[in-house]
Amino acid sequence: MNIAFVNSTRKWGGVKTWSIDMSESLIRYGHQAFIVGRPGAFVEKAAKLGIPAQAHAFGFDFNPLSIAYFLRYLSKNRIDVLICNISKDLRTAGVAAKILGIPIVQHLGAPQDVTNRFKTRITQRITGAHLVTCSEYVRQRLLDNVPLYKEYDFKAIFPGAKPNPVPPSTCHNPRTIIATSQLNPDKGHAHLLQAMASLKKRGYDFRCIIVGTGKIEAQLQQMGRDLGIDDLIEWTGFVTDVQAQLLRADIFVLPTFCEPLGISLEEAMANGLVPIARRAGGPREIWPPDLDHLLILPHSHEQGFETALATLLDTPEDKLIAMKQYVHTHASQTFSLDIQAEKLLNWLKRFV
Repeated sequence: MNIAFVNSTRKWGGVKTWSIDMSESLIRYGHQAFIVGRPGAFVEKAAKLGIPAQAHAFGFDFNPLSIAYFLRYLSKNRIDVLICNISKDLRTAGVAAKILGIPIVQHLGAPQDVTNRFKTRITQRITGAHLVTCSEYVRQRLLDNVPLYKEYDFKAIFPGAKPNPVPPSTCHNPRTIIATSQLNPDKGHAHLLQAMASLKKRGYDFRCIIVGTGKIEAQLQQMGRDLGIDDLIEWTGFVTDVQAQLLRADIFVLPTFCEPLGISLEEAMANGLVPIARRAGGPREIWPPDLDHLLILPHSHEQGFETALATLLDTPEDKLIAMKQYVHTHASQTFSLDIQAEKLLNWLKRFV
């Protein structure tokens, strides 16, 4: 099966990670994956991994030049199914696939990705796209947002992550916390910084790595200085090898107010980091049952993070290692990338 992933978004997000990881897994299963995206890191990383990848500018919705490009591209590569992300993908590559009679899938990442407006409904009617999303939480919210979706095949499949082949066996000294979400207001980093400031005042010794960039990166860095914890934090900026950063840490914090599921959470757990997140959205669907106490109440804000972090910082080393190994095993059994790729393939075979 030849599967094309098309993504016209400009910034790096979870769906781009999903597209690359899923492409690699599909190739391991003996299929062929292709990637088309805007010029930049997404296409470059895919190409470095050996995935056939092309850069494309897209232009405006229903751009005839872009549609013509995809008519040639999909035909040349004998694509069996097209997987799009946002509406612009559907209104360019999706139109071309519809003309060629190629099945179309739209990958929806969050409840706010689409609204129930005329343009959404007419695009869905034109393309007849099958729908897939990352969690049952998101699927139900999108069905509420766009009732028309109830007429179409709509599947929830975890994105999946590659389990580290080497289970964790050590802890860092001092213990290290990491967060890898985009530095945007909805990601909730301020509460994490406030929690760490309180822990420092209480005499806890730890370090923190904050990975990524975003709209409030400068504000958060200033906040760290104002709270007196700048000496404890390493701001890495954008990185292409997130796993290398995860292996430097013991505890993963997902401070987002409400996460659809969290590819970053999957990646951290697949590398054996003990997770902390808010009890909201999709993370509960993949959460290790024995660590339910590390899902903090959404309204507890920085106090919830402080309590959860203190619990892990106080945990004896041998017990924390055992927790890390438990998380790693749970990830391997619950959302291994190859398992999720097989689920996607079995679903695609129904209409390809």
